[in-house]
Amino acid sequence: MDLIKTYILSFVIVITSCSDKNKNQEKEQPLINQIEKESTDTFVKSDTLEVGYTYWWPENGPFIGNCGEQYSLVFLGTIHEVYKKAAQQQYASQMGVIKVDKVLIAAALKNKTYQDELYVTSDCFAQVDAKKGDKVLVFCYEYEGSISIPGGKSILKINDSSDPIVASIKRYIGSNQNPLSIEDDLHIWEEIELGSELSQIISCKKTLSKSKF
Repeated sequence: MDLIKTYILSFVIVITSCSDKNKNQEKEQPLINQIEKESTDTFVKSDTLEVGYTYWWPENGPFIGNCGEQYSLVFLGTIHEVYKKAAQQQYASQMGVIKVDKVLIAAALKNKTYQDELYVTSDCFAQVDAKKGDKVLVFCYEYEGSISIPGGKSILKINDSSDPIVASIKRYIGSNQNPLSIEDDLHIWEEIELGSELSQIISCKKTLSKSKF
């Protein structure tokens, strides 16, 4: 009789233990799922750089300002996605994503700096003359310590990395953005209607050089 009671007691203990273990697993599972989701979200965010759109700037493109604003980020990329235009009261907004193929220059900024992200996204695509799959040359500037894009001309469609405007920009960056280094390339930029902007900063550079003597 005592032996039977012992078997019954052992059976109850095993069943209770298994039940408690299953309950604990059920409680832990949502937490595990949450951790996995948070890890995935963090990966996605760190994989993509969000760039602001300074739509109110009066100029945009590779040559802006009287003497040429310094770049915060210039890179070769491939249009990954362009979404439908969104209705905005203040400006025409269209979100797009660019896959980064090669960085030509990346400045260290106070608030938001390029940190080897694989993609760049912005809502500046309303006036960008490019579609999914196109190769592009992208120009970003600094605004309040962060990277920004001022408009459609700052995302230029190219044939490939050997495109003449890519070679010209590489020389320009290599000279610490001295426009005199690409004065002979003026005809290249005139072909894509950016010659007047380059002429402006060349003229400014020459004026400043003369004033030093």
